[in-house]
Amino acid sequence: KTILIPKNWRKYVNTGKKEQGYLGYGYVKFAFMGHVASNSFAVLQSKNLNGDTEYLNKYDIKCELKLLAWGMFFLDSFIRCAQQYGAKNIPGTAFLGTLVDKLPDLPVEQRSNQSLIWNIFLAVPLLEPGATERKFSGNGDTGENSDYLGIWIDAFAHHTVVDSMGEYVFVDIQGFVYSENRVVLFDPQAHTFDGSSGFWDKGQSGILQFLKEHKCNKICCKLGLNTE
Repeated sequence: KTILIPKNWRKYVNTGKKEQGYLGYGYVKFAFMGHVASNSFAVLQSKNLNGDTEYLNKYDIKCELKLLAWGMFFLDSFIRCAQQYGAKNIPGTAFLGTLVDKLPDLPVEQRSNQSLIWNIFLAVPLLEPGATERKFSGNGDTGENSDYLGIWIDAFAHHTVVDSMGEYVFVDIQGFVYSENRVVLFDPQAHTFDGSSGFWDKGQSGILQFLKEHKCNKICCKLGLNTE
């Protein structure tokens, strides 16, 4: 398949304007538009910070793709456990893409016109507008939410530990909240038993910290989540 990417989005990085396909940036990645047939995607690549290489870009976005896959796995099992509450799944597909022909090795002053920074990219579904961004927990801050949506997200984090038998926990959970308590989670992080999910992964110490700080809410109790 062919993905279409605007050519001059990088000109708008410093202006803060979402124009010419530029969507924004996070701590280590840029996001810009991509289109495959009639489907729109957000394309993610590393910022090309000092020391970044093609290898590091590939490693980071492959880690993120794996997190998305694990997230859908845990979310599916969580929803199956909570069907009596009317929870609904979150649709969407992400894919890892690579260029057929590698990017030319241009001088630095000419690279701003390139559509891509690296040869490999991650494309995720473009979220619909009209939502409020919300952060439910941090990398080292266990969520302690008290509202209806928040306690469900905290219970989901707890569920990932139980479902993985103590080898995985989702952290730094954030998402776009739409009407009727509908939320689309994005850009997750995790701590894993072997510390292999990405540069953010604190390994077993991160999992133990979550278990120490997490306070079970009524959803955790109702679903029988127990990590003692």
